[in-house]
Amino acid sequence: MTVSSLLSVVLAVVVNVATGGELPEPVAAYGWLAWPTVVVLTLTGVGLALWQHRLGQTSQPSAAPVVPPADDPAPPSELPVAPQLVGREAELAAVEELVGAGAQVVAICAAGGTGKSALALSYAHGVREHFPDGQLYVELGGASATPVQPQEALIRLLRAVGRDAEERRGTLDELSARFRSAVADRRLLVLFDDAFDAAQVRPLIPAGAGCLTVVTSRRLLADLPGAAVLTLDALPPGQALKLLSATVGAERLAADPSGARRLVEICAGLPLAVRIVGSRLRARPSWTPSALADRLADENRRLDELRLGDRAIRSTFQSTYDELSDVDRLVFRRAGAHPGVLFGVESAARRCGLGRRAVQDALDRLVDAFLVEAPTPSSYRLHDLLRLFAAEMLERQETPDDRTACLIRQLGWLRDVAASGADVTHERDNILAVLRTAVAEGLTDQAWALVEAVHPLLTAADDHVYRLQLWRSVERAAADERRRVRALRWVSHSYGLAGEVERELATAQDAVAVAERLGDPGELAQTTRRLGEALRAHGRPDEAEEQLLRALRLFQRSRAVEEEIEVRSALGVLYNTLRRPERSIPVLERAAALLSAPETALHGYVLLGLAAGHKLAGHPTQASALTRRAFSIADRLDDEFLRGYCLHERGWLAVEGERHRDAEKDFRAMLEIFLRIRHGAGVGAAHQALGSVAAAQGRRDEASQAFRAAVNEYERLGNRNLAEKARSSLSALDSPSRNPSGS
Repeated sequence: MTVSSLLSVVLAVVVNVATGGELPEPVAAYGWLAWPTVVVLTLTGVGLALWQHRLGQTSQPSAAPVVPPADDPAPPSELPVAPQLVGREAELAAVEELVGAGAQVVAICAAGGTGKSALALSYAHGVREHFPDGQLYVELGGASATPVQPQEALIRLLRAVGRDAEERRGTLDELSARFRSAVADRRLLVLFDDAFDAAQVRPLIPAGAGCLTVVTSRRLLADLPGAAVLTLDALPPGQALKLLSATVGAERLAADPSGARRLVEICAGLPLAVRIVGSRLRARPSWTPSALADRLADENRRLDELRLGDRAIRSTFQSTYDELSDVDRLVFRRAGAHPGVLFGVESAARRCGLGRRAVQDALDRLVDAFLVEAPTPSSYRLHDLLRLFAAEMLERQETPDDRTACLIRQLGWLRDVAASGADVTHERDNILAVLRTAVAEGLTDQAWALVEAVHPLLTAADDHVYRLQLWRSVERAAADERRRVRALRWVSHSYGLAGEVERELATAQDAVAVAERLGDPGELAQTTRRLGEALRAHGRPDEAEEQLLRALRLFQRSRAVEEEIEVRSALGVLYNTLRRPERSIPVLERAAALLSAPETALHGYVLLGLAAGHKLAGHPTQASALTRRAFSIADRLDDEFLRGYCLHERGWLAVEGERHRDAEKDFRAMLEIFLRIRHGAGVGAAHQALGSVAAAQGRRDEASQAFRAAVNEYERLGNRNLAEKARSSLSALDSPSRNPSGS
């Protein structure tokens, strides 16, 4: 290289002289040599250049030949690795069906942690061979504080499909048009993950007939043009167990199936939560599913426990919550922390302290954000884990006074609805949940006022089940003994209707003790009657008679006529049970004489007691007539409880007349009624009666089955006295000389 440079310099000088330039004075005499020198130097330079080129070829014998760049680069293949898809087979099939039906845009929308991305990626990997021109993937960051702007996404897409820098400049509309043009004739799959909203996605969608766009979002993209929308719910228990098994291993779950079921229930079917608990178990080989379920049982710590590495349920919910407006956040935390499961707009509005329309609109937006579910147009609910998150937000972001005011407003609304006489059946679960919360917060006056308003509405035959829960919710928190004794009476009464005689008696005894401390004759009479009825059901007739007669005297002293009738009716039943019609008939006839119009269920029970007494006394005609009168009252009032006992009495009259087919028909109808209204003692009595009819006809297997059903029912209720009688009837089947009758 140096030699060539020197020759070039010399040649330049010589050429200058040859073409008329002048040399310095000392060498001017040699100017005639310029042209010969030019020729020599030129030939030397050409030779030197040829030598250098040959030398370069010799020194690099293994150099690869230069390959011109290809006109068409390899198609993009940007899909991330798909996580294992478990439990979403039906949803995967649904995506395939939508695309098969011609959808070019599929939006998979659901709450955070439900597995949207896993579903989208699994589908995309499964069909990638159908898109030979490439598969593009863009993370739109919808759940982050700074979602990707459409212009930024389009620049990235244009770069991926090979457009030069000049074409990646311009307005949003220009970039969108260029992208559509670039892929118009291609068979391309585009997956946009975690879109913020439809406005972010609209400019990015290719329009070519061979393109397919799949979008995932934590919001409902209902206004995305031409999109087929698929929403995801929580996994059902079976599929959630399948996902847990795939995460932690089938052997671990098989060794502790109950613990595995508890974990799935705690996770409420949320795939992210299931994966987290599964991963925690896998990382702790000595832990059982039950041990982890015990840790997660505390709702106050559950969201803290549902964390593993950078995956956490709370942060998943928090990112969506932070995107909400102030109003929507307030409605989410106040309505979302509703103590019940399902709630309506009116209840939510009262809790929030806002107008109905504002809350309705906010709830609709929360539904679109998958923070609230709307199972019907008029009801809302939250996923269990979201409900815990809402309660946590309420605790963190509201003052204690605000939280208390929220609950008091809801208590007041429920009380007003009940006091108006409106049907509160659809609010029953909410009433109990609100009562428990109110008692825990020390709002006993408001809780008691709600119970007082709801109690008169419980008139159906099976309302004793709900009445028991209602009064139990306030009984233990009643500092005022007048309130507590009333609650104890109704709790005992409800236990009695359910047939739980042990609890009925214990509660009645507590009620009498409180009433005696109070020294209130009215309450003492009521609780004494309740104790007498409980003792009768418990199979202690002498004590029962003593308490019922005491109650009768107290009611007579206070001229409480209706209560006197009720206690006489209870005495009549006791004497009939003891097969002493000579005592039951006079007591019940006096009760009948005290009855006044209009006819109520109490009239029917007095007539039924008289019918049973006359049957025992050998007066079937009078018994039949009285039973028919009781039946007419039951039918007119549509009283299921009274009708069931009318069937019971008429069935035994049929047995007395050896009309076994009629008796069996009545007893089966009785059983159906008492099963429906959950009256345990009536269910046991119906089985006992059916066994007696079958035994009387020689159908030993049917009789044995019915008597065993009676034993099981009475044992479930803790009624040892009646369970023993049913066992005696069962034993009598093997002793033909004995009569296995339960009448």
